[in-house]
Amino acid sequence: MTGPDDSDPGVGASAPDLLIGTPERESAQEALEEHLVAKRLDPADYEQRVEASKLARTQSELLRLFADLPAPHPLLPTAAAPAAEADDETPPPIFLAGCLMLALGLPVAVVLGFAYGIWWALVVPVVVTVAIAYIEHLRTAGRKPVSDDSSEGA
Repeated sequence: MTGPDDSDPGVGASAPDLLIGTPERESAQEALEEHLVAKRLDPADYEQRVEASKLARTQSELLRLFADLPAPHPLLPTAAAPAAEADDETPPPIFLAGCLMLALGLPVAVVLGFAYGIWWALVVPVVVTVAIAYIEHLRTAGRKPVSDDSSEGA
């Protein structure tokens, strides 16, 4: 077989050699089965490569098994950096709706209070804004990671 830098651009010296797990090994074995069915591999070579895939620990070890074979190859995860959270920088749309409710609702309520004496109208935009904020808090509380404080006492 050839080395990792010979034919596969996904395996290079600059890329980190990521560890693999059971899903990647199973994907490799499925791809090897397809090559066996297509008569690209004889049964002995197939068995040898399946055993090597079971022992592989890194992506480069797994990809070496496919260096001389056309597609299909195993599906492997990439080492992509986690996406930056834009939620911290830009306010959610519900926040903008709450601000709009206060900016427009309070002046209207004050005008209604002066013109018709219904001062209770001031409560409506405030209550609606607080309700919107609380609903948004409940909706996003499940998505944020909770710190594990149980290890402090140990």
